[in-house]
Amino acid sequence: MNILELCFSTAWGGLEIYINTFVNEFRQRNHNIIGVVRLNSKLEEEFRRNNVEYISVNPKLKYLDFITAFEIKTKLHKKRVDIIHVHESKDLSTAILLKKLLKTPKIVFSQQMDSRYNKKDLFHRWIYKNIDQVVCMTENMKLNHLAHTPVKESQISTIYNGIDLKKFNSISTIDKSDLLLQNNIKSDKIIIGTVGRLDSLKNQELLIDAAAILINDKKLNLHFLIIGDETESITGKGYKRKLIEKSQQYGIEESISFIGFTKNIENYFDIMDIFVLPTDKESFGYVLIEAMAKGKPVIATNQGGPKEIIVENRNGYLIEPKNFIELSEKLSSLISDQELRIKMGQESKIITNEKFDVNVTIDNYIRLFNRVINSS
Repeated sequence: MNILELCFSTAWGGLEIYINTFVNEFRQRNHNIIGVVRLNSKLEEEFRRNNVEYISVNPKLKYLDFITAFEIKTKLHKKRVDIIHVHESKDLSTAILLKKLLKTPKIVFSQQMDSRYNKKDLFHRWIYKNIDQVVCMTENMKLNHLAHTPVKESQISTIYNGIDLKKFNSISTIDKSDLLLQNNIKSDKIIIGTVGRLDSLKNQELLIDAAAILINDKKLNLHFLIIGDETESITGKGYKRKLIEKSQQYGIEESISFIGFTKNIENYFDIMDIFVLPTDKESFGYVLIEAMAKGKPVIATNQGGPKEIIVENRNGYLIEPKNFIELSEKLSSLISDQELRIKMGQESKIITNEKFDVNVTIDNYIRLFNRVINSS
């Protein structure tokens, strides 16, 4: 197949990393990939580094950017395109214009976020009339999409995201004791970690509030890892300082390490005993399955994606959003019971192997792409 991977994002997070995964996996299966990315974006940088064929553009309009669509068509030099694979809803209208200019391709939209608003107006009816298939990451997201958009049942599917299990089953590239030493963590500590951009939407404050109860009130021998970079968004800018100040107010700053973005996140999962995703609502929870693949018990809020990833009392716990007391209680039960941590960690690996292997994800996408191409 000839697949156009289109995304105008400037960020580098879970969505962009997953696009990179799609590209690499499709190429390994001998499909022809062309990326369509924003000029000077992180995706352009990554595609260049991996020798992925790509077209870079500088969109001027958020929606219905005919000039950009025409520019992409021109730069394709009459190459055949079977599928335009879109990852952000804001890019759909420009992708549809490109589809009409190219005449033959089909559009598959991988829905990465829950639809929170009704999108049944004239503009969105036009959008969904011109999308050939919508793919949601969870069943809950699919139901949400059906409720809020004019998408038809026959037009929508669910395919769980997956990860490269080889990467997470491989031996760590760094000695655990060296990593502990680098971060001034004593070897007798139970380590609890979270991974995600530092942003109030990710609500790392919840973990600090729970940490204060466990360290100050229960006198437990713990260390917390908060991994990720602060974003430049309104909800992210200054958030790291807020988290540091909160830990200082509780007097637990020496028990918390702030670690920036790292590509070798699997090494940090190796030193964690428990993983927590404190976000109020997560569309999927990519880092959850990474932690699970590393054999960790996991805790997250009972909203969105985590509800379909965590099996309550089997590989972890689901808590109410913003409830740091409940979080501290669930953490306490795991901290006090090493056998339970090991058992839940083993179940995490089993669930990941069964449901979240990237090979299964890509095979499902290829079947779907073929079905869409062959449909009338």
